[in-house]
Amino acid sequence: MKHLRQLGLSEDPFRNDHHEKFNVDSASQSDALRRLDRAVRQGRGLTVLIGAVGSGKTQVARRLYEELEEEVFEAGMMVVLRDAVDADWLLARFASQLGVEQVAGERDALIAQIYERLAIIREDGRHAVLIVDDAHALATRRTLLELCGLVKLEYEDRRLLSVVLAGAPPLLEALAADPLLAHHVDVRVTLRPFERDEVDDYLAARIHVAGGNPSLVLPGASVALHELSDGHPGRINTLADNALFEAYVAGHAQLTRSDVERAYAELGWGEVGAYAPPTPQAARAVPSEESDELAAAGDLEAESSFSSSAVAPAADREFRSRPAAAEVTAPDAGTQLADLDTELEAVFEPEPGVGSMNGDEASQTVLMDFEAGADLEMTHRPLPPSAMAAATEIQLEPGDALDPLPKDDDEVDDLFMELLDD
Repeated sequence: MKHLRQLGLSEDPFRNDHHEKFNVDSASQSDALRRLDRAVRQGRGLTVLIGAVGSGKTQVARRLYEELEEEVFEAGMMVVLRDAVDADWLLARFASQLGVEQVAGERDALIAQIYERLAIIREDGRHAVLIVDDAHALATRRTLLELCGLVKLEYEDRRLLSVVLAGAPPLLEALAADPLLAHHVDVRVTLRPFERDEVDDYLAARIHVAGGNPSLVLPGASVALHELSDGHPGRINTLADNALFEAYVAGHAQLTRSDVERAYAELGWGEVGAYAPPTPQAARAVPSEESDELAAAGDLEAESSFSSSAVAPAADREFRSRPAAAEVTAPDAGTQLADLDTELEAVFEPEPGVGSMNGDEASQTVLMDFEAGADLEMTHRPLPPSAMAAATEIQLEPGDALDPLPKDDDEVDDLFMELLDD
């Protein structure tokens, strides 16, 4: 593919089909495989592997199937391709897989055919194993009860069959909802998502196998792939594959966070804040070294804030553009002057019917009036020196008196102009 070659890759590194050389062992998948293998080798009846969509259930189930030795096990793997299947369909398919040529149409006869084949496998010194992928399609009570009945079949006091069901959480919910079904589960294994450092190792390993340089994925892009995929390898593959093409279209020589976000939006997995799609000129241009360095620098610079601001929690992730700053409208000059005039009249003109005040009362009145002025957008104006002295600096001694307040209109006007000048 042209876009892969442009990015220095000889193969597709994020293919979702099963290819052994692209297998990357994660801690979660290795642990799950080890637990499944133990259950089968001990001859346990019903084992359940639970994982979210894209968590790697199919890969783990297939590896279990491939690692069971033919001389020890008669293993079969069944993939359910329907939304839901009934017990009759499941029993008929299993009988065919065991080698029954003429599958009986009646249930009891069909069970007898299955039992006969399982007994022959046991006499041959092997143990039968049935692995069912996408087993959440079996999540009906009757179908699951039929499976529980199969794992109870014995021959010479030994269990004839082990069943491994690999499915999404609805399978576990169906089993847990019925105490009889839950009782038959011998081993339960849960696949957990990749940790942050596991994603780095996963990306680097697959890019290396595809002939590329792991530095192709910038740190910000790796963070985005981890967050937007919920850490599930199947989703990482899909998102990274689309992001590589977005990087090529945008003229980037390395995968950036913005490329991953565009791929996320194009896949319909969620909404990303407004972005400008690459222009046709950018798509045709061959990236220069200078533009690559600028793109990388921008990606690294924003990485530290990615998890906290750019990505919302996985439960209800939604990308939004940064909200605009709140608009603040400053009062016009006429309004400020009118407010100031009103304030001065309140300070210097005693209310009718109010007698003379002593020094303490006058000082408190001035302070209270200017504190009230905070509601009038006046807190940024310092008190004039004369008012400050009258309000805070003059310490009255017994018998002292303040200068009388100005009553003449000319004096008030002079003080008004002094305040404006200050």
